[in-house]
Amino acid sequence: MRRKKSIFPKRALMAFSVLTISTIGLSSYFLLNKAIKQQTVVVVKTENKKAIYPVQYSDKHITQNAIVSDDRFRNIAFFNTDNLLANTVSSVKNTGVVGTTSPERGTWLWTPVLDITPKYRSSIISGAKKEGIKNIYLSIDSYLDIYVMGDGKEKELRKKEFDQNIVDFINEAHKNGMTVDAECGWRNWAEKGNEYKAFAILQYTINFNKTHKEKFRGFQYDIEPYLLEAYQKDKTKVLKNFVSLINQTVTKLDKSDLELSVTIPEFYDGVDNETPVFSFAGKTGLTIDHLLSILDRRAGSKIIVMSYRNFAKGPNGSIDISVDEINKANLSKTKVIIAQETGDVLPEYITFYNKTKTYYRKQVFVLENAFIKDKSFGGTATHYVNALLEL
Repeated sequence: MRRKKSIFPKRALMAFSVLTISTIGLSSYFLLNKAIKQQTVVVVKTENKKAIYPVQYSDKHITQNAIVSDDRFRNIAFFNTDNLLANTVSSVKNTGVVGTTSPERGTWLWTPVLDITPKYRSSIISGAKKEGIKNIYLSIDSYLDIYVMGDGKEKELRKKEFDQNIVDFINEAHKNGMTVDAECGWRNWAEKGNEYKAFAILQYTINFNKTHKEKFRGFQYDIEPYLLEAYQKDKTKVLKNFVSLINQTVTKLDKSDLELSVTIPEFYDGVDNETPVFSFAGKTGLTIDHLLSILDRRAGSKIIVMSYRNFAKGPNGSIDISVDEINKANLSKTKVIIAQETGDVLPEYITFYNKTKTYYRKQVFVLENAFIKDKSFGGTATHYVNALLEL
């Protein structure tokens, strides 16, 4: 009998998140408040079972425009919705970028684009290269600060500066044998009135690749809707919104040159009944099932699973909590990337923070070798580059 997994998800430069307070009672509310201050987790009792609700410390770099809902844009149509359920398989054109077929060795960079100086850029890229990194996921959420500006010269100048910083970053990454993906996301992006944020950045990325020699390899969502309070009230509705957004994105990417990746927690396979079975587009399954079905329409797609443990083997290790996703994806075309954590977060066993680089490398090596023969295994990723370099 397969053991049950504990639930420990992530988000860029933030460890964890309070999913809901109203459903767990006053005593648990005070425990959660204490846990927030300590950046740790708390075990509460809900619906006659024990569940772990991770807590969140503030993301220092996410722009408010990625979080708030701006009514000016809620009804903007970015593309024809009549074709959103198209089942045609789209292909990715050859972009000429380096290293797209080798196993992933990825990492995230959360620094806002306009804050990346030449010196900082070189430091990050050279450091990542020494660690064997081949793929950098560059957060471009801050593009939304430009998107919401009124039309005019100032907006155009800001966008030009934004574009140039990205061009310079990709150019230096390519010279060092690395690819760069455009990364974005916030928990409410699939909710009604917030989809414009996802599609605005998606459209920016598509247009960027059309108009620049130096190109993004891919486009990545790190949207974590399970962090919404609404998730505990109606998980099916929240998850349907999420897979619908991914479905629309696959359609929009048709004829573009971008690969697509989606970052998810390790419990979308339904372990502990944390996420429900539901129907979408005529199919019934778990969230992981729907995502694989949707992403299979897009050649080169990947799912990045946040299998955060600082030990690879044994019960509840990173191998153990990744088996379901690997096995399911073995029946599909989509690759699975297994992510590890190096940030300063609690509980200690989910992160390599305060561990040596030698220990970290050994555990990643064991993890990679456990799945090397699996058709779906696409490599590993480490959250996040700054913390990795400080190990």
